[in-house]
Parts: sequence; C-alpha cells; structure tokens
Amino acid sequence: MTKKDFYIEYLSIIRDFKQHLEQIMKKAPPSNTSSLHRMYQEIKNCQRCPLYKTRTNLVFGEGNPNATLILVGEAPGKYEDLQGKPFIGAAGKLLRESLKDLGIGEKKIYIANILKCRPPGNRNPNPEEISACLPYLKKQIQIIQPKIICSMGNFSSQILLNTTRGITYLRGQEFILKNKIILMPIYHPAASIYKPAWKKQFLMDLEKVRDKLSKI
Repeated sequence: MTKKDFYIEYLSIIRDFKQHLEQIMKKAPPSNTSSLHRMYQEIKNCQRCPLYKTRTNLVFGEGNPNATLILVGEAPGKYEDLQGKPFIGAAGKLLRESLKDLGIGEKKIYIANILKCRPPGNRNPNPEEISACLPYLKKQIQIIQPKIICSMGNFSSQILLNTTRGITYLRGQEFILKNKIILMPIYHPAASIYKPAWKKQFLMDLEKVRDKLSKI
C-alpha cells in the first residue's frame, strides 16, 4: 500500500466514524435542559387564560433540570411577576434560607408553581386558570422526573392530590403518585410568615423532606 492509498483509507475511516457519531446524536434523546428550554419558548407567550392580560412576565420555574426534588407553590406574587422567577419575595427568602440551613442544596431542587402567571392582587387561582396551566406543571414533572415533590400550601397540595382536605391535615404525610413519585405536603412559607406559630411545623416538615432525600 502506497502512502497515498494509506492516506485515502485513513480519511475514509475518519469520514465513516464521523457519520456514525452523527447518527448516534440524531437518535439520542434531548437533555432535560434543552427540553425545558424548548418548553419555555413554546409557552412564554401563553394566552390559555385571561391572566396573560395582566402579567408582566410568565414565571416558568427555576432550578436543576435533573432535580431529585421539585417544590411546588401556588402562583407567582408581585416580585416574581416583575422578574419572571419563582419565590424571590419574602416567602421565597424564607424558603431558600431554610433549605440552605437544612443542607438541601440548590443543585438538588427545582422550584415551580401551579400557575405560571400572577393572579391580580394575589387572589386565589380559579378553576379556569388551574385547568389551563396545570398541564404545564405536569409536563415539567414528566421531563425532570423527580423522586420527591414537595407541595407548599393548600392549593398545590389539594390540586396535586385531587383532594379537598386542607393543608393542616395533609402536611407531614407522604403520598405516592404515579411513577412512584413521593409527594410531601408542607405549609406554604408565606403562611409561616403570616402565622409565626406555623413556622416550627414548616421547618419540621422540611426536615422530613431532607431526611427522605438522604435515603434516595
């Protein structure tokens, strides 16, 4: 074999290997990061319910796209609406500081809400809004595939469990959802600010979440 023939065969091997890699990449499933980004691009201008008329920003969610734990609140508030990020007001500060103190790092969590847009005056979500927005949260959960969901407050807990039971009954318990995901309801951090007596139970329940995470 001449040097020229060797070089031609070498280039052929390189070309075949490159084509093989390209075929593998085409077949490879998209990463959670790209899936969530694509989802955000698809829904950022959502008009499924009237809340789009009054929102400043759609609040999609934030955190590790491969999180073991998803924390789910009710809906964005004033500051979340302004910045497009979940849980950045007083309740968010309490939640994030409490998670940090308990050793639940940001890399383990993803934070989202039942609604992606703020209801005017922070009123309770209505059935039309919940029906329009809940599929988005379900798709986020499907993409991320967490081991645990921590529902914060009455609305998120009742909606995800399809129950009328209140948070004072549900908190501190464990429920098994589809795909063996564990749901653990806790008080909403905002409730722990307005009702200081609940803060101790809020922290106790977060400790249970932390302990469950350590066993997974």
